[in-house]
Amino acid sequence: MADDDKKPRTPAEFRELLREVYEVPEVEEEGKRRQRRKARRQARRTAKTNRKTTMKEALEDERAKEPMNPAGAALIIVVILALGFGATKWITGDDKGQSVSTAPSSAPADPAGGGTTASSPPSPSASPSPSASLPVVDLSAPEKTAEGWGRVYMTRNPPVDRKHETVVERAAPWMTEALARNLAGTRDSLWDNLISNGGVSTVTGVEVGKADEKLGIDTPLRAWREVKVKTVIEGYKKYDKTYVFQAEMTRDGDQWRVSRVLGV
Repeated sequence: MADDDKKPRTPAEFRELLREVYEVPEVEEEGKRRQRRKARRQARRTAKTNRKTTMKEALEDERAKEPMNPAGAALIIVVILALGFGATKWITGDDKGQSVSTAPSSAPADPAGGGTTASSPPSPSASPSPSASLPVVDLSAPEKTAEGWGRVYMTRNPPVDRKHETVVERAAPWMTEALARNLAGTRDSLWDNLISNGGVSTVTGVEVGKADEKLGIDTPLRAWREVKVKTVIEGYKKYDKTYVFQAEMTRDGDQWRVSRVLGV
């Protein structure tokens, strides 16, 4: 026997011998190994997933079978009531607690103890209306009529008067009915400007003088006068304002009334 036959085979020689015996190509053998390894990994992942699912289902099943203890039931009831109360507050929009106040009732005085009668605090009075301080209606002369009309007509408090017609009604005793109707039906720019400034007009003085001669001369039945009304406007800003009007007065018996106004 040759010396080469007595030597032990190396691993490479042994694998070569197996391939020759079983006639398995090397490429095919390597491919089968990869498939087996892949199959084993997939089996392990599947088994792991199945174990997790089984454990989860078993845990849920056990929890469902467990009786609810009183503390847990009470906690759930409290949570449900709280959610219901919150939903009611959200739907009704009542986010503030309602407080009930009672006015102090009057109690009779105790003569023996020298006590005094309890009374509620006085409520603040509303802003006085301009009509509360109207001047006396004096229609005896054109100057008197012009002064009274200018003072009353330019005293304006929109929050109290509400509309321009109220001012016209207040000054109506110094005007003819035709002029009052005309002013009430005409939009007044001075009123609009006062409202835009959020202001109140207070008259501080009225000057009556001769009107422009172009308007005409005085007659026993008609007279023109220039009326300067000085006011203080208090609103978003405070300032002094002087209004100048040309007023025509006409005579009816022994009374003079404003029948036409230029400059309004």
